[in-house]
Amino acid sequence: MAIDQSSNSNPRQIEIPPHIGVTVVVSYLVMLRHTAPRPLKKTLRAMLDEAVAVAVTQPLLPFYYLLGRRMGGPRDGRPVIFVHGYFQNRVDFLYLARALRRAKLGPLYGFNYDWTRNIPTLAERLGRFVERVCAETGHADVALVAHSLGGVICLEYLSSDVGQRRVGRCVTIASPHAGVQWRAGMIGHGARQLHARSPYMKTSSERPLPMKVVSIFSTHDNIVHPSSTSELTARGGDDFVVEHHGHLGMLFSREVAEITARAVA
Repeated sequence: MAIDQSSNSNPRQIEIPPHIGVTVVVSYLVMLRHTAPRPLKKTLRAMLDEAVAVAVTQPLLPFYYLLGRRMGGPRDGRPVIFVHGYFQNRVDFLYLARALRRAKLGPLYGFNYDWTRNIPTLAERLGRFVERVCAETGHADVALVAHSLGGVICLEYLSSDVGQRRVGRCVTIASPHAGVQWRAGMIGHGARQLHARSPYMKTSSERPLPMKVVSIFSTHDNIVHPSSTSELTARGGDDFVVEHHGHLGMLFSREVAEITARAVA
């Protein structure tokens, strides 16, 4: 499947492999029972945007396990650390990093981790990464920008005293703070803990926030649904709801990038 993303001066095509298209369609069908109806045209456009986001990032995934953790940005500001979601790595933040560089935020770092591990262990590893960044930059605290599972890991880190000292800003995007309803095909300790009925989620989802955390989420996320799953207002956070974006597509949204930049700044 080829999507023509042509302009007058720079025509190009994005190839969407059939298995990606099938995966996106299935996820949107599962989503229907948890989201409000919307016009078919909007659904098809969102599915297309999601498929393009997957087709662009996933072929690059192996390289971003090897490429350096720096993602640009000025060297004298508060460090920003991107924390990816399940089965992913820092490649998902290519567009968002570009937007934050334009806003002169950073330096920017991407934290890769083994998503099969349990969430408290991953929070400890994030903490060690934060310490290295603080030592490297000489800055006392960082901003965290997380997607999906990464947001749950960040809140676990914030539940510790050292996390509360080291984090000056925290933004989560499409994060299942109350757990996911559907985790078919997901493996590992972290995936089990992400389920809405897991003992971990039942405890962590009721934990008050020690600081103001911004949660950005979509009315029609094809992976994390219903949208109330991502709400943090009742726990002391700030919620920003965007319309119609898919789970990975949110990271390639100008609207989401602008909200993120304001929250980090």
